[in-house]
Amino acid sequence: MKLIEEIIELLSSGENNLKIALLKTKVLLHKLGEKELLDWVNGELKGYSEKESVPDYRVLHLTIKGHVSNMVHRYPNHTLPVMHLDAAIRERLDTKYLMDGIAVIEQYSEQEHLSISVAPEFYPYLSEGFDSSYQVESAWGIHSAGAMTQVLTEVNSRLLDFVLELSERFPSEMDSDEMKTRSKEVGVSDLFNNAVFGDNATIVVGDSNTQTIKNSVTKNDLPSLIEVLKQHKVSDEDIAKLETSIENDSVSDEVKEGKFGTEVSSWMGKMVGKAASTAWDVKVGAAGSLLATAIGKFYGF
Repeated sequence: MKLIEEIIELLSSGENNLKIALLKTKVLLHKLGEKELLDWVNGELKGYSEKESVPDYRVLHLTIKGHVSNMVHRYPNHTLPVMHLDAAIRERLDTKYLMDGIAVIEQYSEQEHLSISVAPEFYPYLSEGFDSSYQVESAWGIHSAGAMTQVLTEVNSRLLDFVLELSERFPSEMDSDEMKTRSKEVGVSDLFNNAVFGDNATIVVGDSNTQTIKNSVTKNDLPSLIEVLKQHKVSDEDIAKLETSIENDSVSDEVKEGKFGTEVSSWMGKMVGKAASTAWDVKVGAAGSLLATAIGKFYGF
């Protein structure tokens, strides 16, 4: 698909095209009917309004530096101790939630000596880490070299992983209705969550005619996989058969190569057949996506 290929080209060009790629991804998600996935894209473009929503890769750990002096000595640009501080105060000082939009972070990444100011009301607390004759004159936080560039790299890499997965599933041009139907069939929301947020991401399975259920499957954690399948009305008998299939496939060459084993693949095929025959109460269009995503997350594929 042309739009997907354009995004891939932007992200792999090695130039500062991340903002444009995010804007095109926003258009793409609208065309796919996946507007619920826009929170992350909008957060990266516009910035995050609450620190609770800031992704882990945007949380920076700072070293606190400052000028310290008494009536006799002065120590400029000194690393200030913070372990004596209350945990809440220390967290406010040495942790930076990077809430700015991607364009601002790109500007930050071009600055060699970027520092984050510390409010004067914290100076007395920081002074407590020294002999009582000393006081902190001023203080600031610095992050590790390349931290801003690393944030850009994380966003670029995660987005590229997502669109590369899409390129395999949308090889040709489609009209609007075809794109939305195809999106539900291949589980675009699951591909997005896995690429952007990782193995333990929340998965979303369903379509416009069924209830959307959220749950998490953790790599190599069979109970979490079973819980998701039970949420989607897979019977205990079928789950038991899957457990046996996983065990039998555990030493297979397919699993070692990052593919589903023969017995698990056979089990999945039978379950999709049950969905088609209404023996399993899940829409057939969502069945394959549900099974492939949930079991794939279990394996870490």
